[in-house]
Amino acid sequence: MKSGLKTKFFWFIIFLITWEAVRSAGSFSPLIFPSVKSIFTALYNSFAEGEMFFQLSFSLFLIIFSLAAGTLTAFILVLGSNISSVLDSLLKSLVSFFHPLPGVAILPIVILWTGTGVESVMIIVIHSVLWPMVTNLYTGYSSVPENYTLFRKNYRMNNVQLFTKITLPHSLPYIIAGLKISFARSWRALISAEMIFGAAGGKGGIGWYIFSRRVFMDTPGMYAGLIVIVVTGIIIEELFFSFIENKTVKKWGIVN
Repeated sequence: MKSGLKTKFFWFIIFLITWEAVRSAGSFSPLIFPSVKSIFTALYNSFAEGEMFFQLSFSLFLIIFSLAAGTLTAFILVLGSNISSVLDSLLKSLVSFFHPLPGVAILPIVILWTGTGVESVMIIVIHSVLWPMVTNLYTGYSSVPENYTLFRKNYRMNNVQLFTKITLPHSLPYIIAGLKISFARSWRALISAEMIFGAAGGKGGIGWYIFSRRVFMDTPGMYAGLIVIVVTGIIIEELFFSFIENKTVKKWGIVN
């Protein structure tokens, strides 16, 4: 287990101990502070019955698809901005317009346009992915030393070759950082959208799972869903993104 995971696991155990101590004091209703045992029992039962597994899988499918679509769109837009000054001006204006907008803020417009189906959830998540990625790509490209671009003249590179052979590799740390930020924002947007839209398209994600537990006053199940959200985010950040960093920028000596 990596040191980062060990540290988080340690503080998680401390948090559970503190939680149980507060509950045992009897100052709060069991509806507010259910026992740790009841929370993990609800967590186990939800996975054993397949409900949590299905809804977590549905949420992960949406987040992976939307993250890929948003990242690809960001690359296309920034590549276009490198080719055309008009597109560059347009894209910078779009970033200043839409980057400050949280996904939840555009919910009424999305519902008006597409209803409350899976498409609406994806639009909100892609919105949360796109603008941080564009911003980080811009930062990465502007950090490329000017003398690197002289290779373009020496080797007679076109814009696409300059992008793929010089700009993109040098910008990789910023791209990975952008992916981290985009995932964190899109994960939050996805959970919020699922809780608001409900079982989109007849299916439900982890956000819908938490919402339904609240409706039925199943507090242990609600906290179990929160644990799944947190643990999933930690696993993706500590294992997936760390793996990519170790195999690319750290291995190549771009960052320490």
